[in-house]
Amino acid sequence: MYSCSCFNPKIFNVSKYQSYNDWSPAGATWYGSSTGAGSDVGACGYQNAVDRPPFSSLISAGGPSLYKSGKGCGACYQVKCTDNAACSGNPVTVVITDGCPGCVSESIHFDLSGIAFGAMAVSGHANQLRNAESYKYNIKVQCNYPGVSVTFHVDAGSNPHYFAALIEYEDGDGALSLESISNKL
Repeated sequence: MYSCSCFNPKIFNVSKYQSYNDWSPAGATWYGSSTGAGSDVGACGYQNAVDRPPFSSLISAGGPSLYKSGKGCGACYQVKCTDNAACSGNPVTVVITDGCPGCVSESIHFDLSGIAFGAMAVSGHANQLRNAESYKYNIKVQCNYPGVSVTFHVDAGSNPHYFAALIEYEDGDGALSLESISNKL
């Protein structure tokens, strides 16, 4: 994978959901191994990069309102649980790397990697949190990194006659045009 060393994920506009304290209600589940990175075949095309920095296995599949048919790929959020004794109350920062079409019970739903889900627990209580029957979550938009605002990934299928690139991280709402790319570079 060829990309710049910066990490500059998209910002997802959830202002219509946000409350006065910038935290909004959300649903969350977890998938894969309890100590795993989730899926390295996610719909966003990050593949095994989810195990390495900058993701470091802190990823999530997003329900339809987060994944947005792929436009939500690379969006970054803070998620925290709030009503279980195993919850630390500290948020975990995750990046959307996959879609979760089955996650439609709440308007905003995260299906976190096992590592990301466990990171919300009080030290030593990750399994207690994973086994809980019900819990509430809150989210807020997180990532707004300074510096370079676009990161590209050159597709492995590129050759001297064919060039394919994926925009991995982009500041703003994800609506890019040739003009906006030129202004960011």
